[in-house]
Amino acid sequence: MCRRRERGFALLGAVMALSALSLVAMGLATAAAVDRRRTADAMEGLQADALVRSAVATASVLLAEQAHLGEPDTLRAPWAHRFGRQAVGPGWVEVTVEDETRRLDLNAPGSAAALPRLLRRLGLDPALADALADWTDADDEPRPHGAERAWYRRQNPPLEPPNAPLASISELALLRGADPAMIERLRPFVSVAGEARINPNTASPEVLEAWLGDPQRAQDILAQRAANVLVPCDDLPPCTLHAQHYLVRALAGAGRTRRRVEALVWVVGGEPRTTAWRSLRPETSSRGGTESENGTR
Repeated sequence: MCRRRERGFALLGAVMALSALSLVAMGLATAAAVDRRRTADAMEGLQADALVRSAVATASVLLAEQAHLGEPDTLRAPWAHRFGRQAVGPGWVEVTVEDETRRLDLNAPGSAAALPRLLRRLGLDPALADALADWTDADDEPRPHGAERAWYRRQNPPLEPPNAPLASISELALLRGADPAMIERLRPFVSVAGEARINPNTASPEVLEAWLGDPQRAQDILAQRAANVLVPCDDLPPCTLHAQHYLVRALAGAGRTRRRVEALVWVVGGEPRTTAWRSLRPETSSRGGTESENGTR
């Protein structure tokens, strides 16, 4: 009886030891799999980063070459074509380019009259124009629908108007009466890149109407563009046929990893230069996300 009990204890001990070894083996296998996945994720991240930066660099070179040719910027320009997803090395990239002269630059002197018209055209409150003017001007006299230092200091948290040109489009969210939905609606049509003139060959219908203050004249320009006729700057408000700043949007993927960025590229004379870089969450639209590295949009 004693020997049976001893054998039972021995068998129980062996089973427990085997179970413990199995658990250890499973833990080691899981850890190894996790390490492999982490290593693969890290490698894919590096590849996606390299691809998205290479895409922006390639677009910058193409823009510089186009600038050297002196051809006007139109919606038919080589850089304006959408080529879709392209396989590159270990992954793929998608790239689109837009000139900043298609938008209304909020820091340009002539934008004060056009902005209320643009806001109305987009179904937004034109009072935002007063708030913007008070935010950027040097005095402390509030406009009818604006606010100055005293109002912003009462907010939670308190704010201090810079009394200076906008540094980014996202700064609009700080204005009295602004909200995120309003800013996202406005974002595709405005800029702070430093382009004081509009290009009638690339501007959207909304921007054309706001800029000209004449819907019929805007429709005439759109019809001329549709007929593949270049719209000159004759008899138009100050305009341009050549941009200096271009917005390059790039999305890259490697394995399960995605990278999406917006880069503002300055193209004048010599080498193109990236003046702003905005990293975005891949699952968001190209007008959402978080800013980094001096993002200006």
